[in-house]
Amino acid sequence: MKLLLLLALGASAARAEDYPLPPPPAASTGTTRLDFVADHLDYTGESPEIHLKGGVKVQESTWTIKAEELWLDPKKNTGRSRGYLLMEDGVSAVYGDSGDFDFAAHSGVLYGSSAGHGDWRVHSKRVRLKGRRLDYYGADFTSCSYDPKPHYHFHATRLTVIPKKYLLARNAVFFLGPVPLLYSPVIFKSLKPKHWTRWRVQPGYDRRSGAFLKGTLTTELSPGFYSKLFLDYYSAQGLGAGAELEHRQGEDSRGSLFGYRIRETNNGAERWSVSGTEYRAFLSSAAFQGRLQVQSDADFNNHYSRSSLLRVTPELINSGALVYRLPKLTARLSYSRQDTASENRLRYLKAKESAPRLDLQSAQLRLGKSSWLHTFTGFADNSFDRGRTYMEKSLGGGWEGTRGYSVARGVSFVPKLSYREAYLNRFDSLTSFASTATVRDAFIGRYGAQGALTFATPAVTWNAVHSFERRQKPNSIADDAGAIDHGIETNLFTLEDVVRPHRKLLFRAFSGYDFRVFRDHSVGFRDRVQPLVAEVVYTPRSSLNFSVRDDYQLSQGNRSFLFNGQWGEENGNFLGAGAGYNLATGNRYFLSAEFGLSPSTGTWRLTAALRSDMTSSGGLARLSGFRLFEKEIALAKHWHDFYTRTLVRFRPGGVREASIRIDMKFASPTKESVPRRDWESEWFPERRLGGEDRP
Repeated sequence: MKLLLLLALGASAARAEDYPLPPPPAASTGTTRLDFVADHLDYTGESPEIHLKGGVKVQESTWTIKAEELWLDPKKNTGRSRGYLLMEDGVSAVYGDSGDFDFAAHSGVLYGSSAGHGDWRVHSKRVRLKGRRLDYYGADFTSCSYDPKPHYHFHATRLTVIPKKYLLARNAVFFLGPVPLLYSPVIFKSLKPKHWTRWRVQPGYDRRSGAFLKGTLTTELSPGFYSKLFLDYYSAQGLGAGAELEHRQGEDSRGSLFGYRIRETNNGAERWSVSGTEYRAFLSSAAFQGRLQVQSDADFNNHYSRSSLLRVTPELINSGALVYRLPKLTARLSYSRQDTASENRLRYLKAKESAPRLDLQSAQLRLGKSSWLHTFTGFADNSFDRGRTYMEKSLGGGWEGTRGYSVARGVSFVPKLSYREAYLNRFDSLTSFASTATVRDAFIGRYGAQGALTFATPAVTWNAVHSFERRQKPNSIADDAGAIDHGIETNLFTLEDVVRPHRKLLFRAFSGYDFRVFRDHSVGFRDRVQPLVAEVVYTPRSSLNFSVRDDYQLSQGNRSFLFNGQWGEENGNFLGAGAGYNLATGNRYFLSAEFGLSPSTGTWRLTAALRSDMTSSGGLARLSGFRLFEKEIALAKHWHDFYTRTLVRFRPGGVREASIRIDMKFASPTKESVPRRDWESEWFPERRLGGEDRP
């Protein structure tokens, strides 16, 4: 072992000639080199220790120790300090009231220690050093920067730190101020410059599922790819688990995949949901787009994914398509399927499916010197429909020609002509009220025309459109005049009026008249007139708008009504109200109100929603039975060190829920840290503006 002593001795240093310093051992590969500097050195020869005082600095291979007083034992290669000292290794720095070191083993112990690791401050009774590993015992640690006392801290029996890598706490208790709130057997936090993971916990109570604890681990796998793992416990339903993947590489590659499963302990039912979306462009002119949606039952979201816009899911839509674009032609190969929920909503039944379908469409082309624009289309399909007893195979093509004419200033006329023909492996034609003619391997043509006349001024726009389409007999060019509809599939005139007398006011109304006649029944005037739909939008200023939409049909009366008004900004202070009616539930009128309140600083936000209905035995004059069926209130607050959101919700379907979400700000955020809510809101609109309930 070789000991190199670099002495910086003051005038008061001991006389070295009285007590010669021990010679350094012979150098070898196993030696430990110690360089030290001090204002004063004492060595008597009676003790193997060298006593250093004042401005002591000892340098080992990776350690630098600074103290006011230190004892070195060159034979044992140890050191000790009974006063304030600092240990640095180029990565971390630890202060202590006293300490002992074994330089040969590259280990040591500091007592009454304090240290900083990234955003974390640590205080402990003692810390054991071994290389670059630090084990704190009886440790208090926090990332709160508030002085003089932090708002929160953790206390752990043992805290292991690998600088710039991670910290791992055992038997940790969370304190808010001086009050202990939570216990965790293990806490792990990354100390890397980029925070790749984040763990969140949300406790609460639900009348249906009991007390619950929802946990989410978010991990950034790459700058354009991150995942979420869900682990939830419900006292009445058991454990639920799920995962979510999000990726985005610009606008040409983005998507999401979500899955969740739980086996309910109260009845043994297995509940689950899988959904996903994907868009990917490749080869400069090709793209893939897909949608995945499957789940165990229609009420799954109302029980386990309550932030979803589809609380009850009446149908499932699955699709996938490959699109290839040429300069003048687009081809699309696709698959699609629609499933609808059964009456008891416990399962889904296949309603429609195309497996596969090919569509071709040309760009608008000019042929020769003609001023008309021509579009050609083609398709091939293999489809299932629950209303049919057979698989339909079809193949067809079509042509459409159009051009625009300027009649006068503000007046234009756009005619369209079209012809299309399709092959069907089976065609059923209703020839009378009780008989059907079936033709196999049928080629059926359809020809049509449309004229659209538009009159436009700065304040008023009129659109008058007449559409006509006629069907030919199967395998013939003759009209299918013997059919119940005389072979006329469309003979409709529509009129639309758009009035904008001022930029703050918009009025729109449209209706139509159906000229078709049928062999098996007569159609009266009231049935021929199409529903009259009127819309009014009034925006007196950017923060205030009202809209009204009404759908009225002569033979049925008022089919639907919708009113909506909103004041303020959606992510600030706002107040909204709505009312609605639908003929599907003709005896019920729906009312809703919601508001949000937030100061200009944005440190807190209160939101609430109320939804109610009233019954009527006939019109607005007989309204009664007011019922408030849905209530929800949430308070979110940004604190110095954490974010909290308290939610109380009552909803049909047994939903009686109260929960609290706490997100600790354990580290300074970086531009690369997760999550990226703007990505998620494309596939999960309910998460926009922080609206997601679970962590």
